[in-house]
Amino acid sequence: MFRISTDVGGTFTDGVMLDEDSGALSVSKVLSTPQNPAIGTVRSVEKFGISLDEVSFFVHGTTVVINALIEGKGAKTSLITTRGFRDVLEIGRSNRTEMYDALYRKPRPLVPRYLRFEVTERIAADGEILVPLNADDLAMIIDQLRREGVESVAVCFLNAYANPDHEQQVGQHLREHCPGITVSLSHNITRRYYEYERTSTTVQNAYVMPVVQTYLRSLEQQLAERRFGRDLQIMQSNGGVMTSAVAREIPIAMVESGPAAGAIGAAQLAALLGYENVISYDMGGTTAKTSIIRGGLPETTDQYLVEGRPLLLPVVDLREIGAGGGSIAWIDEAGALHVGPQSAGADPGPACYMAGGSEPTVTDANLQLGILDPAYFLGGEMEISPQLAQQAIEKIASRFGLTADEAALGIIKIVNTNMAGLLQSMTVKRGYDPREFAVVAFGGAGPIHATAIARELSIPTVIVPVFPGVFSAWGMLMADLRHDFARTYIEPLNGADATKINQMFRDLERQVKGLFERENIENENIVLTYEMDLRYSGQEHTLGVPAPAKMTDADKEGLGRAFDEAHYRVYGHNAPDEAKEIVSLKVIGIGKVKKPILQALKRGRQNPAAQAKIGKRRVYVGNGRYQEFSIYRRDRLLAGNVIPGPAIIEEPTATTVVESDQTCSVDQYGNLVISLS
Repeated sequence: MFRISTDVGGTFTDGVMLDEDSGALSVSKVLSTPQNPAIGTVRSVEKFGISLDEVSFFVHGTTVVINALIEGKGAKTSLITTRGFRDVLEIGRSNRTEMYDALYRKPRPLVPRYLRFEVTERIAADGEILVPLNADDLAMIIDQLRREGVESVAVCFLNAYANPDHEQQVGQHLREHCPGITVSLSHNITRRYYEYERTSTTVQNAYVMPVVQTYLRSLEQQLAERRFGRDLQIMQSNGGVMTSAVAREIPIAMVESGPAAGAIGAAQLAALLGYENVISYDMGGTTAKTSIIRGGLPETTDQYLVEGRPLLLPVVDLREIGAGGGSIAWIDEAGALHVGPQSAGADPGPACYMAGGSEPTVTDANLQLGILDPAYFLGGEMEISPQLAQQAIEKIASRFGLTADEAALGIIKIVNTNMAGLLQSMTVKRGYDPREFAVVAFGGAGPIHATAIARELSIPTVIVPVFPGVFSAWGMLMADLRHDFARTYIEPLNGADATKINQMFRDLERQVKGLFERENIENENIVLTYEMDLRYSGQEHTLGVPAPAKMTDADKEGLGRAFDEAHYRVYGHNAPDEAKEIVSLKVIGIGKVKKPILQALKRGRQNPAAQAKIGKRRVYVGNGRYQEFSIYRRDRLLAGNVIPGPAIIEEPTATTVVESDQTCSVDQYGNLVISLS
């Protein structure tokens, strides 16, 4: 039997197949198909040449959700909320996320005002029903929904986190009278009290739900036609996976599914190799993404912004910029050179792809410099044109009176500086010293640029995993099923009722286990962890601390100390004598799945020249100088091989650059470990 994962990116769709008996890995990479990403997914699977009835596990990551939100191509959506709260979605918060941008504007609401409806009802913060739901209001709203051709409805009532009864009534009414409309109820997505963030999350879920359901139905149908008979698994933004049946109801949980998989893969690999502090660095065709892994786990956040709109869901804490292989170099009105965020994407792609693209991109620049081999792109499967790359770059060169080589080097230096700033934003600006981290570099373009960025930030080690160009897809095979549920419970820590807390934990447990039951996960494979969000009384923001599964009054002192320590670690100060307050309770469920076992590589001599070196290539390094780089084929390297820089290591899905002051060693699993000399 085989296990397969696929990851849809902006330029390429990647696939990884694991043979469960031998542990052997196979990979595929095809151009993405933006008009219907399911087509690219199926093409990547067909390259493996097996019947899908031999596949025991299939996990999929996709950009469908994030693209729909960024491009504004979701469904026509309506919002039903408590009377008097129609404009919460538009008012938002008073803080400015871009403080120094004089032209900053709040994001446009996904639901226009004429499609935001109010219902007479009121539930208190303790769950007591103060005003019953007015059914007459609902009848009028349903007529308007039909007249306006609404495709999806978000329902978010004030204090529904404490008592979802009215939301459930509305949901049932909509399903009975508007069967063609999808419905998102806020309490099914998050049970936390922040009314604006909860409304925003529910609206975004409703906005993408029809798009995702159509996409998943198409993909499942095509897989079924190829004899796949198991549950399709979908990568979540929190680093876990869920079945497609669950994903259809909570599609917003897959907003960053592919990038999260890369962070999970980096964490698993780092733990195997003995690194606790790691920077995950993923550069693909459209964007560069990074996350921090400390103590073997990716850092997560409970609030995430997409186009300025908040999501109140756990997400692997990622930052990304528009810097990928397809990022376009351009000159602004003042005559300054920029790279990205615009991307040539998969269609038409960089100029060298010979698919109609004419703008200079990062890939074109790397080809012009001599870093990429035109005869070995995608292992020789895809033809690219150095001539078209040069023609595109000469548009930049002519504006500055430079040679094409100098212009190409300028493009690379700018994109490297942008990405170094990205890594600094996740380390230095958070109080972390990058010199205490290793970088796990992956994505089709990541290993080309990682060593230059590491040198600029004095990061001592860069790890390039096996098959780096499809590493996010590999990370999906390492991910367990995961579900996070939280409930608001605002009480002073010392005065909180331990019995009530335990009752709420049990309720959250039942929700988690209910989803795992739908996903056919046995109890012995379920691991539950418990957390509390605490704050000092009077604060707005919280920090999470681990909590016992069954709490007693004696545990409160230890929870308070844990919060004081977390506050000092994050902010550099604390106030142990201040009263503390519980804000919410969380249960995180992990459903363990079988994971691939890394295969040990045959051991070879220290010098790999005889079996792996295929020659040398001139690379432009600046100031009119060219340098000879030794060229190696990665599939010929053996454990224990040592490669001094300058060198280029080629493989079908990626190219790795070893700078002149660096040394690359091949570890027992075939990972490239590059160190400053």
